[in-house]
Order: sequence, then structure tokens, then C-alpha cells
Amino acid sequence: MKEINVNDIDKISDAFVIDVREDEEVFETGTIKGAVHIPMMMVPNNLNKIPKDREIYILCRSGRRSYEVASYLSELGYNAINLKGGIIKYKGKLVK
Repeated sequence: MKEINVNDIDKISDAFVIDVREDEEVFETGTIKGAVHIPMMMVPNNLNKIPKDREIYILCRSGRRSYEVASYLSELGYNAINLKGGIIKYKGKLVK
């Protein structure tokens, strides 16, 4: 399973980002533009929404939950990449 610094996500065009934080967290802070919100515990029930034919970038608050989800998806054959540092280290603009 790979990791990149969360701030490198803006250099990747057409990145498929999944924000795995809880609803309240996303509502409170916003998220990276274009991110798909699937709370961590809902990922197993929403695999049909996650493409297997491209890189998937996983985002959370600090990088811990996203690491777990990226590891899980990698075990299932997805090309999942953890966004190390999470939303608290992200310096870009957030959208609500």
C-alpha cells in the first residue's frame, strides 16, 4: 500500500479521492474538491462505488483511518493510496 503527502493530491489531475471521515467531520470542515464521501465503516458496503481500474486516494482527519482503509482496499486488489497527514495537514482550499 502506497502513501503520499496529502498536499501532493493537488498535483494529480482527475484524482479519485474518498473521504472516510464521519458525516459531522465533513460537514464541519468541508473536504477536498471532488472527493467522494464514504464513512470508514461504510466502505465495505460501497465497494461498487469504488473503481478498481484506477488509483484511489483515501483521506481522513489525520491519516490514521485512511491508512486502515487504504490497506483494506489494497488487500481487495484496489490501487489504494493513503493521503498521509489527512485534512488537518492539507493546505489547499476545502469545499463544503
